[in-house]
Amino acid sequence: MYPQWRVGLTLWQQTFNRTGLKFESFAQIKALWRTQSGWNVDRVPARKVGETAFNGNNYDLYIFDVHKNDCRILARIDSTRSKIFIREILSHADYDKWIKSHIK
Repeated sequence: MYPQWRVGLTLWQQTFNRTGLKFESFAQIKALWRTQSGWNVDRVPARKVGETAFNGNNYDLYIFDVHKNDCRILARIDSTRSKIFIREILSHADYDKWIKSHIK
């Protein structure tokens, strides 16, 4: 689907789709992704995200950089159930457009 980002997206999936992985804090998630990929992750508090139609809308939004920041994975994390809800996978340019219309 995104051949130019296949390596990074596969790495993200391998990193976060592990049995028994617990999401304890933003710092833990950020450190895990940085250690595995060398790339960053940011977090936007749920109250600043202007959408309610997305599953997990009461959870903070996590923005994972893939291939430096050529690609962004937008996801919400339910730490009590150790579930990740992927909202979108976007190019950097599409992310810039999305963020302007969805973040307060």
